Amino acid sequence: MNKSFRSTWLVAMLGGFLTLASAHAADRTAEAILKDIDAVKAPQFDPSKRSDKDYVQSYLAERTKAMETKAELILELYKAAPENARIPQLLVTRWETLARTRTDEILKEIDGVLAHAPGEKLKVEATFAKAMIGFMKGDGEPDLTAVDTFIKLAPKDVRGSGLLYSASYGIKDEARKRSVEDRIVKDYPDSMYASFIAGARRRAEQIGKPFDLEFADAVKGSTVSIKALKGKVVVIDFWATWCGPCVAEMPTMKETYKKFRDQGVEFIGVSLDQPKDKGGLDALLKYVKDNDVTWPQYYQGNGWESDFSKKWGINAIPAMFVVDAEGKLYSVEARGKLETMLPELLKKHSAGGSGGGQ
Repeated sequence: MNKSFRSTWLVAMLGGFLTLASAHAADRTAEAILKDIDAVKAPQFDPSKRSDKDYVQSYLAERTKAMETKAELILELYKAAPENARIPQLLVTRWETLARTRTDEILKEIDGVLAHAPGEKLKVEATFAKAMIGFMKGDGEPDLTAVDTFIKLAPKDVRGSGLLYSASYGIKDEARKRSVEDRIVKDYPDSMYASFIAGARRRAEQIGKPFDLEFADAVKGSTVSIKALKGKVVVIDFWATWCGPCVAEMPTMKETYKKFRDQGVEFIGVSLDQPKDKGGLDALLKYVKDNDVTWPQYYQGNGWESDFSKKWGINAIPAMFVVDAEGKLYSVEARGKLETMLPELLKKHSAGGSGGGQ
């Protein structure tokens, strides 16, 4: 079977979801198409213009256009050379680009590819994509069929833990949710998701218990500890300079700090900025200086993989804890609640009581 006949046969067997390329496209070699794919570049975002709505809209439109152009070129490559070594990863890129707006269509496309995948790698990648994109439908309790199929195909692929973790978010039944989490911890003990689960359980278990934290302030170099702050209510803000919502909330944080600091409240920033050799420390120091952020900063130095935040299962920022004046963890869900929570804790402390925890 020659190459031209094989390609035509493959298209026919896909059940019609792929159409034959135009005569012009059929003349293009895989090398030519790949050159065009690699030439497509998404625009670079200028963070200094994040408050310019017209710029942001223009950027998003330009980025979407670039990604959709790339997606169509990937489809052209698949039609022309389905066994090309780059096809598995490129198809995943296509599917991720289009899935949010064309979910059902892309899932059908993936099924078509799976029916005639020319290699094991493509089958694995398509199965992963099907499982991941299937969560976007949001039709009731997550169906783990596609996830289980992927894990059976690639039992040592750590992405299985990510699929299970994503599924767990949509499970409302607590027993089933915990069962899926237990599966992650058992089968993927070294994954970051196992750490997230352990941290989440730790958060729930540690409410009302002494909270331990001691570090050298990244700005002043002085030692800061919860023990030394006993008698004060402490707000612990997990954040990073690259985090848009964190930066957006900083003016409100500064106002809250100004309002409560003389009443017995201290703030601590726990930075998830990148390692020092990637500019993380410089970014932190520049931001706090330029924006007059005056409370201590714990620079962990390893982004999402930092030990302290990982131990507490921090997988999204901003996240906020509150420690009461007795040094006990009072809340792990304090974001957006400080204006009511802080006065309550200060009142309890002045009355000689201790926080019960939330």
